Amino acid sequence: MREFFFSTRLYKQLPTTEIAIQEQLEILEKLVKKISGIDHIFKTWFVNNATSSKPPLDYPFPSESAYKYLFNRKKEDEYKGFLLWNGEDKVTFSSLNFDSFNISMSFYKELTNNQVIKLFKIFLELVKFQYIYLNNNFFADINIFPHRLSTTSICYVPKIIDENQIPHLYQKIEINNELNQGMILIFDENLFDESDSMKKKIQENSIALVDLNLIPEAELNSDFFEIDE
Repeated sequence: MREFFFSTRLYKQLPTTEIAIQEQLEILEKLVKKISGIDHIFKTWFVNNATSSKPPLDYPFPSESAYKYLFNRKKEDEYKGFLLWNGEDKVTFSSLNFDSFNISMSFYKELTNNQVIKLFKIFLELVKFQYIYLNNNFFADINIFPHRLSTTSICYVPKIIDENQIPHLYQKIEINNELNQGMILIFDENLFDESDSMKKKIQENSIALVDLNLIPEAELNSDFFEIDE
């Protein structure tokens, strides 16, 4: 059973003032409400590992108890994230992490293309991103630029590009809202294919996107940590 990672790169570390923590919790609530209609694995959420009880389903999110727990935890330690779990395991498992450095999800279910695209669009409505990609071990293993984040079968880049700028393009979706202006790029009809053909497409597209400087460095630069309060 393969695990998939919905991964993102922010432009800057998020601030950790009390007002900022409250705003981030509000974004998290909007996010889980919007993605709840995509698939049942995103419908219900709980604060993960809230206490030592088993299973850790003490605080459903959103709820007043969950808000208070997550706010206080973040206020006490700015490096703590908002970690949610859907209460399931195996193929129906999903988790969501929102911290000062990254917003990410993990799950095992193979979603449809339309479901994955909806996930991208919802994230892009709520937070400004430099890069978003749906990763797994296959894409990580075939990455020809270890110093860059992985190029995957679907990704968001913050620039409108022409079709002739990358060799393999199945579909492109333009994004233009208050937070993000760019494109969701889809390289193959089957997002979860792990064939030699997919490997070739990914690696050739990766070269093109790196030449366009659209795949971020894997290591965060010092500017990332200059927090905008």
